[in-house]
Order: sequence, then structure tokens, then C-alpha cells
Amino acid sequence: SRAICRYIVDKYTEKGKRGLLGMETLERASIEQWLEAESQSFNPPSSALVFQLAFAPRMKLKQDPNLIAQNEAKLSKVLDVYEQRLGDSRFLAGDEFTLADLSHLPNAQYLINATDRAALFTSRKNVSRWWEEISGRSSWKKVVEMQQTPLPSSSST
Repeated sequence: SRAICRYIVDKYTEKGKRGLLGMETLERASIEQWLEAESQSFNPPSSALVFQLAFAPRMKLKQDPNLIAQNEAKLSKVLDVYEQRLGDSRFLAGDEFTLADLSHLPNAQYLINATDRAALFTSRKNVSRWWEEISGRSSWKKVVEMQQTPLPSSSST
């Protein structure tokens, strides 16, 4: 999905939010660095937590308390790094919203709104501010709204 996001950003540069992958080489390098951090450091523990805390109960699967604790500790360390970074800049890759921020939205949305682990984000001043800003974007609010709207049922005649 990250490759697809990059493709869409490159293909539709003139539409929507310009600069999601940066406007200059150095900017792009910083964005790529934070995208890598998301994919290698944030995504593995956050995905495990989303599955264990949000989906396993819905699927009537047994949760693994050891896996939950282990991944909560890993994610906490990652968010400590983010807290420090976000004390120096408005967003992860600088002072503009980029794909590096956008890529965190799905798992963070579940952890904050569909589990009891919101404090992982909200207890950190800078991470909390960042989350409020990126999740408050009208485009993300539309995505969340679309996910909550039931699909029309099709009746076959």
C-alpha cells in the first residue's frame, strides 16, 4: 500500500495536497526516512495491537496478553522518539503535512478510537497535538465517515 500511495502522489501531483512527498530532494529524503520509520518501527507493533485489541474480540479469537504487552512496549518506545521529534517540528518530516504523517492514520485511528490504548498517544504532549492535527483534517474525517456508513444493501429480484 505504501508503493501505491507513492504512485498516486506522484501521478496526481497537481491535484490535492501538493508536496506530500516533498518539493525538493532533501525534503523527499526526510519524508522517506519517516515513511521507513513508520513501516519498520511503528507499523509492526501497532498492527499487532490493532489486531489483538480491536479485531480479535470481534472475531471471537482469544487475545494474547503477552503479545499485547510486548507490542505495547515496542510502540511506546517508538512514540517516545516521535514525541522528541514532534517537539522540534510540527509534523514528522518537517513543518508540512506529508505522506509520512498520513501513513500513520489508519492504525492510530483504531488504537485511539477502537481500543483502550489511546493513552499511548494522548499521554504524550507533542504526539497528542500531532494526532489531533492530522486526524482533524477534513479529508481524513471523510474517510472515517465513509468507514462508518453502512453500504446500501442490494436486493435481488
